[in-house]
Amino acid sequence: MFDLRTRKNGRPLLVGHRGAMAVAPENTMASFEAALAGGADLIELDVQLSSDKEIMIVHDFDLAYKTGKSGRPDQFSAAELRAMDMGSHFGPAFAGAQMPFLHEVLAWAKGRIGLMIEFKHEPPLYSDDTLEERTIAMVRDYGMQDEVVFISFDQFALQRAKAIAPEIAASYVYIARVLDPMAQLSGLKVDALSPATNFMTADEVKRIQAAGLACSPGGLWWDYPLLLEWGVDSVSANDPGSINWDEIMNR
Repeated sequence: MFDLRTRKNGRPLLVGHRGAMAVAPENTMASFEAALAGGADLIELDVQLSSDKEIMIVHDFDLAYKTGKSGRPDQFSAAELRAMDMGSHFGPAFAGAQMPFLHEVLAWAKGRIGLMIEFKHEPPLYSDDTLEERTIAMVRDYGMQDEVVFISFDQFALQRAKAIAPEIAASYVYIARVLDPMAQLSGLKVDALSPATNFMTADEVKRIQAAGLACSPGGLWWDYPLLLEWGVDSVSANDPGSINWDEIMNR
């Protein structure tokens, strides 16, 4: 099982948010390559199903902004999704970038970098609940149970995943101020909690870790020196290559 509490030279693990989405189109191979080159320990990415049940790497529930084609990923076949241009919205240098299949990312990442795979389900009409089962089967086919962490805002998705694959690490993501972080578990057998940084407190970090869980926050606000002081187990960046650990740790 991937242990998010593993530290690198005294620092928390560094997660590339959708790869390195500040320097390349999110959730594309170019973004993943940039995250690896930038020193990320894991890459966070999103999975959804196509209409023909292929596992695709894509964040948005509506493809219009990124591709100009309105609709959910599960309304298009894998071939149709692959034909969409996922890069031009970011810049002409990335024109023609394709939406990756999960299997190609697993093959590329194996033995090189960890993957933090987020199960995406569209509210209020939730998508195919076989996403978790299909993803787990593929991770097992590649023998990457110890190189992957599952995350989701959806407790049902994580409950399904841990019931099928208790050997694969999982973290519940939540965005709220909470009285008791442990109450977020609601019976979930997860290995970590991922509170949003803009709501998280030092006490919350301590309480999560005291329960034997990793604290692997998400969010858009990153005060790295403060989060290191709080002792979080991982941090995220839109450009992992911009993180200067010597400068951060010596402040």
